[in-house]
Amino acid sequence: MAYETVAQPFAPGSIWNTPIGSNAQFQAASGAQTASIQHQAGVNTWIGQDAIPIYQAKSTDPMATWTYESRATNSDWTFGNTSSMNGSFQMRTPSDVQFKTGDGWAIIVSEDGQHYIETWLGGKTGNNSYHASYVVENTVTGDGIANVPGAHEGIRAAGMSLMGGLVQKSELDAGHIDHAVAMAVSTTQAGSAASPYVWPATSADNFSGSYSGSIPLGSLIAIPKDVDLTKIGITTSEGMALAKAYQNYGGYVTDTAGPNTMQLAYLEQGASQKQVDNLFKDIGAIRAHLELVTNNTAATPAGGGDHALPSTPAPAAAATATAVVPPVATAPSTGSTAQPSVSLGSGPDQLLLKVSQDALWGDAQYTISVDGKQIGGVQTAHAAHGSGQSDLISVSGNWGQGDHDVAVNFLNDVWAGAGRGDRNLYVDSATYHGQDVAGAHLNLQSNGAQHFTFHDYLV
Repeated sequence: MAYETVAQPFAPGSIWNTPIGSNAQFQAASGAQTASIQHQAGVNTWIGQDAIPIYQAKSTDPMATWTYESRATNSDWTFGNTSSMNGSFQMRTPSDVQFKTGDGWAIIVSEDGQHYIETWLGGKTGNNSYHASYVVENTVTGDGIANVPGAHEGIRAAGMSLMGGLVQKSELDAGHIDHAVAMAVSTTQAGSAASPYVWPATSADNFSGSYSGSIPLGSLIAIPKDVDLTKIGITTSEGMALAKAYQNYGGYVTDTAGPNTMQLAYLEQGASQKQVDNLFKDIGAIRAHLELVTNNTAATPAGGGDHALPSTPAPAAAATATAVVPPVATAPSTGSTAQPSVSLGSGPDQLLLKVSQDALWGDAQYTISVDGKQIGGVQTAHAAHGSGQSDLISVSGNWGQGDHDVAVNFLNDVWAGAGRGDRNLYVDSATYHGQDVAGAHLNLQSNGAQHFTFHDYLV
């Protein structure tokens, strides 16, 4: 499968490409969230037809001027040091760009096929000029979600990319959807107002205070693996493709859809009316078997365990569908999958540090503290920084939601004189519950502590 392309966006370890794990736990049908998903009164089941267009820019497209009221400040921005508010940039833009739904959505992929912008309340303002109330740049090689609360990797209310979970026309044509699906719940299902989102969501609507339900944005909803999809009343190949996506990967609650609508999928512009009609025939059967995955966290994405996909036979109605089994996906992280060389502390939360050294007349020694409390004793570095290797240090604790300070204190710096060597300590990177920690790159060339911060999500 061609990951990191527009046809299969994001890295293999992205939540969008991570299959439901063998350790996934499902809420009983009597649970509040599952009951709301399956049959809350007054909530209609819907499919977002022609919801999001994707345009691929070419070198022959005109260079257009874009203005915006605000933009995301994620690290993917490549249009120069433009203001985060009331700024402008230039980008080759196909002249047939349209902005769909009342939210003015569009995705425009740059010439290199790797970068794209997505818009909220976008519109054409003149010859080769466009405006959006909010614009985000992203990459198809990333993970499609933000990494800290309040940040946005897209224009979804949950902070997620608009491309994440989008059902493309080519997938309906082929009869298989090999990724998680973006879905939306009604404002009467979403909530609570006090805790409106969970990982991997990083935000909620501005009006989340009016949520009156119990399903936080970011929730993972799926069909359990023991449900035989051939026996639940699905009659079309499109419906079976969507059902298999929910069983194999699940759907993430990315947004709200008004007070009385639950949307099971957003379709790329261009799906045929027959494909849409077929999906509408089967969404009731799909909805009736959806359940909340209760242990989807950054530490156990998609429930954790084995993420291999089962081999399930297609029913007669979907006999022409092509079965595609992707490689096993892993949690989104650049951290090592090796076993830690040192384990410190105890508790359900895990911080992993990669540490290396320049040795001289012995190894570098250091201590690690979190929020001013030293965890473990004096540590000794072993991996040589110049080799590209690192010691993997596991630090465990029970840290509450919010920011936490990590101090690495270098204890035994030595300098042999100019040109004769120096003992140094390095923190090469860190992850928290499998997520990269920004700023966790420390060069300690003298005794004393240096710091970085990790954030504990509400989960």
